[in-house]
Amino acid sequence: MTRRSWLPKAIIGPLAVAAGITYGLDGGGPGVQVARHVMGALLQLLAPLVAGLGCLTAARAYARGDRERAVWMTGAWATLAWAAGRAVFTGHEWIAGKALPFPSLADGFFVAFYLLLGTALCLEARLVWPVVERPVRRNLAVYGGLAWALALSMVLVSVAQSQASVLEKALAAFYPAAAVLLVPAGLLPAAGFRGGTSAYPWLAVAMAAVCLAAASFGFTSLIRHGLHPAVHRADALWVAGFVFLAVGGFWQRAALEEA
Repeated sequence: MTRRSWLPKAIIGPLAVAAGITYGLDGGGPGVQVARHVMGALLQLLAPLVAGLGCLTAARAYARGDRERAVWMTGAWATLAWAAGRAVFTGHEWIAGKALPFPSLADGFFVAFYLLLGTALCLEARLVWPVVERPVRRNLAVYGGLAWALALSMVLVSVAQSQASVLEKALAAFYPAAAVLLVPAGLLPAAGFRGGTSAYPWLAVAMAAVCLAAASFGFTSLIRHGLHPAVHRADALWVAGFVFLAVGGFWQRAALEEA
């Protein structure tokens, strides 16, 4: 077993186990709750960094100037933006002793994450578009549009009933709506590679988008009930999303080396 083959497992494995313990535990005394809170904050910071490492690993498999390298590098920058947002959020919480208000500077980084990841997937979609059969493109566009419209309507109904400000409602609607759009964008490259080994990394990316969309819906629900600063099991979906993104990046590198 080479170093490159065991390194992703050595990184992602402990991260997944720690997330399972942190978000799977329920109850416990004050000490346990404090430990969960600290571990949850660390996981929310480490997960996007691991995803960024996966994207960077994939990018380095391509020569400078290659458009595929630009795709994965943009993904790496996206994860760095999310990590920066989490650092702002966690730093304020630990230094000021209270949760960062919503919205805040951290949300600027979170929005940048979705825009950058969307750009990366659009770049990849543009590359594989000519080789994807027209019925597949049409189905992805139709079902993706329907899913987006349904998600947006559900979110708008939810946030409309809250007492949040206009900006709060806009951000609460943006996060899940943007994440849902990433799902068909991730599936399109998988369809372009016609189910071969090269399709698996993009299936992982699509699963990352599914987890991020579900986490965004959970976040919107917590915002509506004023519970967003607390550690919640829905936070595990954020970690899962970045784990899948990391798997996609590492898998892409492995697929290229095996080809």
